Amino acid sequence: MKRDFTLNTFWGRLYAKVHALLVEHNFINYLRLNFHAISEEAYRSAQPTMGQLERYSKKHGIKTIINLKGENPAGSYFLFEKEKCEALGLKLVNVGIMSRGIPEKERIAKAKEIFESAQYPIWMHCKAGADRTGIYATLYQYFRQHTPIKETNQLDFIPFGHVKASKAGKVDLYFDTFVAYQAEHPDAEFYHWSQEIANKEQMEQDFTSSPLADFINDKILRRE
Repeated sequence: MKRDFTLNTFWGRLYAKVHALLVEHNFINYLRLNFHAISEEAYRSAQPTMGQLERYSKKHGIKTIINLKGENPAGSYFLFEKEKCEALGLKLVNVGIMSRGIPEKERIAKAKEIFESAQYPIWMHCKAGADRTGIYATLYQYFRQHTPIKETNQLDFIPFGHVKASKAGKVDLYFDTFVAYQAEHPDAEFYHWSQEIANKEQMEQDFTSSPLADFINDKILRRE
């Protein structure tokens, strides 16, 4: 039976802490935070421990945390992150996105809205800082820095850990499809393409992943 977490008692906090460390795999981030600067106003990483959240936020003057795991009031990690952001005076933006699917136009529109309205500097994270964070870092480069999609560089195995051959590579196909479309239509603009032209269903059908890469990504790395 699922147990609700509480941070209001010693034993409640202890249970939630153990759950966040072991079940939500936050212990891994003591070993590898996967923290990288995208620019002087934007950073990306795996889910930080609360100590890391405080230290790095102060070091880089962070004002907004973008949690790409989505809002989860029943989750132990989410409760600690929400509490810590409130204590530090940070704005916490919770947005859930898929790491193994072709992005929906509504999610692209939401990213545009977030990057246009966020208080900078920002720090975005998912669980491992490889796939969902890579998607949003790419969209940050496009919407905020006006970097052409073909020149973005946030979906790589080194140094981020993005495994393109796994199902997480669907997003690579998505961006590559736009780049191919733009090559034939030089005036094409990514946001318009994402909202009016992109064929999500066709791209889902066209994509094939490697069983070995899926096994590594899903079973060994335990990516979400």
